[in-house]
Amino acid sequence: MNEPTTWGQAASVFEVDDPKLKRVRVSLWKNLHFRKAVTRPMSLLRVERLDVQGNQRVSKPLWLAWAGEEMPPLEEVWRLYLRRFTIDHWYRFLKQRLHWTVPNLSTPKQCERWSDLMPLMTWELWLARDIVTDNPLPSPKGRG
Repeated sequence: MNEPTTWGQAASVFEVDDPKLKRVRVSLWKNLHFRKAVTRPMSLLRVERLDVQGNQRVSKPLWLAWAGEEMPPLEEVWRLYLRRFTIDHWYRFLKQRLHWTVPNLSTPKQCERWSDLMPLMTWELWLARDIVTDNPLPSPKGRG
């Protein structure tokens, strides 16, 4: 990805003027795959923040991979890109506070069930936020 001569022509390019981020260009390459996963197609996206003249404003573009279901149009992917920080914080909350990665599960089916439970638990916590009182445990500093 650091060598532009290997990229080839992008399948499509979308540019948008965002009130906060200014000019942004999203480029898409389709029907790619990882070296060791030839049967798993993916799409590759490059997100660039540009200045008024169309030059890169932020030195490093953001590269994203899309694997799985059919990707929505770039106009919709752009909106998903803006939500990435919310998603990143959600995953951090799952790992640090709900201990998503702590259980030592022995089968893929158990791992899948545990991962299916995590979004349900976060929704239940969010829905219950108005009926509970924040009552943090005392700080361990005061203990002798």
